Amino acid sequence: MEKTQSDDINAQILKLRIALPIWGVEANDLVELAQNAERAAIRVDERTMQRVRGLIETTTGWHNTLLYWEEQDAAPALSAEIRVLRGSLDAMRTEVATATGMFPREDC
Repeated sequence: MEKTQSDDINAQILKLRIALPIWGVEANDLVELAQNAERAAIRVDERTMQRVRGLIETTTGWHNTLLYWEEQDAAPALSAEIRVLRGSLDAMRTEVATATGMFPREDC
C-alpha cells in the first residue's frame, strides 16, 4: 500500500472514530424507541423510520469501505484497526436491524 493511500485511510479512520460514538447514541435511541413502540403496540412515525434508514445507509457505506480497505495490503496495525472498526459497525447495524424488526408494521 502506498503511503498516500495509507495516509488517506488514516484520515478517514479519524473521521469514523469521531462519528462512531454519535451513531452509537443514535442506535441506542432507536432501539429504545423500538422497544417502547413494541410494548405500546403503536406505529412508528415516518421521521423515526427516516432516521433508521439513514443510519443503516451510512453505516453500510462505511462497512463496505472498511471491507475494501481490509482487502488492501495495509500494515498489520492499520489492518487490525480496520477490523475492529468494522466489528463495531457490524454490531451497531445488527442492533438497529433487530430494533427495526420490533417496530409494529403499518398493516397491523
